[in-house]
Amino acid sequence: MYNRATSDGARITQWTRNNGAWQQWQFVSSGDGFYRLRSRHSGKVLTIRGSATTNLATVVQSTDQNSTGQQFRLADSGDGYVRLINRNSGRAVDVRNSSTANGADVVQYTDLRRTSQIWQLAPVGTATDTVAPTVPGSARVTELTCTSVRLSWTASSDNVGVAFYDIYHDGQQMTSVPGTTLSTVLTATPGAQWGLYVNARDAAGNVSQASATVPITVPQCQADTEPPTAPTDLSATAAGTTVTLRWAAATDNVAVTGYEITRDGVPVGSTTGGTTTFIDSGLAPGTRYEYQVVARDAQGNRSTSSAAPAVTTGAACTSAICTVTEVTRDTDVPWGLTQLPSGDVLYSRRDVFEIARLDPATGATTSIGQVPGAAGTDGEGGVLGLEIAPDFNADPWLYIMHTTATDNRVVRMRYTGGVLSGSPQVLLTGIPRNKYHNGGRLRFGPDGKLYISTGDGQNGEWAQDLANLAGKVLRINPDGSIPADNPFGNAVWSYGHRNPQGLAFDSRGQLWEQEFGNSVMDETNLIVRGGNYGWPRCEGTTGNCAEPGFVAPKQTYPVAAGSCSGIAIVRDALFIACLRGARLYRAQISGSGLTGLQQFLSGTYGRLRTVEPSIDGGLWLTTSTRGDKDSVPNNSDERVFKITLGS
Repeated sequence: MYNRATSDGARITQWTRNNGAWQQWQFVSSGDGFYRLRSRHSGKVLTIRGSATTNLATVVQSTDQNSTGQQFRLADSGDGYVRLINRNSGRAVDVRNSSTANGADVVQYTDLRRTSQIWQLAPVGTATDTVAPTVPGSARVTELTCTSVRLSWTASSDNVGVAFYDIYHDGQQMTSVPGTTLSTVLTATPGAQWGLYVNARDAAGNVSQASATVPITVPQCQADTEPPTAPTDLSATAAGTTVTLRWAAATDNVAVTGYEITRDGVPVGSTTGGTTTFIDSGLAPGTRYEYQVVARDAQGNRSTSSAAPAVTTGAACTSAICTVTEVTRDTDVPWGLTQLPSGDVLYSRRDVFEIARLDPATGATTSIGQVPGAAGTDGEGGVLGLEIAPDFNADPWLYIMHTTATDNRVVRMRYTGGVLSGSPQVLLTGIPRNKYHNGGRLRFGPDGKLYISTGDGQNGEWAQDLANLAGKVLRINPDGSIPADNPFGNAVWSYGHRNPQGLAFDSRGQLWEQEFGNSVMDETNLIVRGGNYGWPRCEGTTGNCAEPGFVAPKQTYPVAAGSCSGIAIVRDALFIACLRGARLYRAQISGSGLTGLQQFLSGTYGRLRTVEPSIDGGLWLTTSTRGDKDSVPNNSDERVFKITLGS
């Protein structure tokens, strides 16, 4: 308030943030989703002078009478920002004339959603409200059509009051509604298969755990039984042990949505949209192959097959990917993976809460033990990242990141005699958990420190809160203590991340990170000490990315071709495993940038979760095709591959 006054009628002005008590406000519920904003400095509340309903009426402070002129609704403006709408006038709190100067008056004005009416709720010191709302109940859908669906739920409770409900499908936020709303109509995509759920959020930014997931299959808008025409002009060209296919687009009465490719009659891949090229890698040298392509539409109608050209591969591999060999299958989701100096592979079975040992020579797997205290989230929580100690032969610690009933945490356990022994040594706790956005990757750096990727727990503002471990890359000593040179005096190394799941170091000691976007783009980042990567203000290169201090991504990918999880670096080539995109990207690291982005295995093996370097200079690759969006054990059919790389 102006001049730090404590009297009734003192006008409210804007000023450079200094965290003074005169800039701090407590939200006090007035019921029905409205709040009074009480000054920490004066004890008085934000008020429209005289309860006026006209534009430019001054905003002042006055004694709390819980009048409608003192009650405000929080209207979500996205990216953690809100508008304050007065209950009496229906107008928004605004900075007069959109001024950016210190001392400018705060007034009310018609809600135009302009930036001078959009405010950030920035916590200061110890939050006055740290209690999250309870889980929304009885999530259910009605009125499902080809373009919309109604999601309803029962109310959460909160010690102060629920301000918003945030609606998601499969980890992607769709919309937010006021805390008084218990039903909303969502825009749907014909043919989509979604899992809908809702979180509750209070005015202090505390977010509940997610409701139960409601699966839906959106119907098509019109009956369509007519298949596309067959693709024509299919050509196949060999370069070493890689074959490139090209064909002319098919036509359809509605639209062609993709193509399916077979090699010698066996499905080997697919493309989406209008893509009419396909690269088939890892083939045998000097071998004849015959290819065909089929077009499909949104309702699953398939064309007749194209012509079947034959091609013979060269005598040797000249591609980045030389062979892809299935080593084992698993009924659970293989999430974290690491190879021991002995050559054996350890991987986490996410929903069984178990660590498996794989013999690469035979494909045989055995359990080395379960992780005590691990729990699922009815989503993507469970036993996640694995890493071994840098001096594993001398000091055989296995490092594990896993979800519990209350948080995500990092522990380590001894691996001796072929089994996990003793109780877990807890290294780091209090990493927020939720149905999705748990992060989970572990990686030792050349500095001997353990780096940890954490998701935002479906609360974007936590990613910008340096006192919170969510939405970060963390850095700790092997025993869990905090390195003295960490930038903020705690475990935080970088921040502003949404859901990072890939970490890898290159030959120069640079740390690369792979991060899920919401609905626009994923990103590959080069992590720097203390860097702010922008979430939730910035997603990839969209949003408020020009804010000072934000670190831009080195590469972005459309979410439809991405949703990338794991990364690995071999000979300074970065490999990226993608789920929704169902492909393996490869890019060459050049200094602090990436060049020559290529795509491999597009649709060949479905959703790809984890890629890790092998001790012989190749790659390990795991799938995540079924059961990866729930916490049900053994409802998957996944594969672990060994990839031999070219020069």
